Amino acid sequence: MRTILVNLLAACFGTAALLAGRLDVAVVQFPEEKALAELEQALVNANLFEMTNADRTRTAHPYLKGGSVLFAQRLFALPGSQSSTSTRLKNSSADVEVNLGAGTISVAISLMEGVKAGLRSFQKKVYTGSGPLPPGSPHVLGVRQLKGRFPNVVKGQTKMESYFLTTVVLGQYTH
Repeated sequence: MRTILVNLLAACFGTAALLAGRLDVAVVQFPEEKALAELEQALVNANLFEMTNADRTRTAHPYLKGGSVLFAQRLFALPGSQSSTSTRLKNSSADVEVNLGAGTISVAISLMEGVKAGLRSFQKKVYTGSGPLPPGSPHVLGVRQLKGRFPNVVKGQTKMESYFLTTVVLGQYTH
């Protein structure tokens, strides 16, 4: 009886894995201002998994070049499901929460550097995004733009320099 139950559970999990689609999520940071419409246009026919499979974005499209990949992960998910994963590598960790509806998604990615132990410090950044996610091309789920100035000292002279960062949360669902 136990063998039949184990075989039945294995068949159910195997069938669920076949029905589940691939969900790729990524957080990419660009060192300049990026417009949402141009990002969406550049992502048409792109493969998010291949594009974010390194520290820098790997693509032939010039608008997507030069981005730093802060986080990328592939998950297997069924429409209408919720899932969460935790990953730890050396002194960094990532927690991902995904709610995949019928054609919509909401994602929360928490990246923590350092360790919560004793007097050691840590830094936690949370990136969130949501929106429609039809199967196929990657889509922008969230955009955070940051503009600022910092002092730069060259040969005893202090100059204020400006920076602009665009951080995007991307998602791609394929069957």
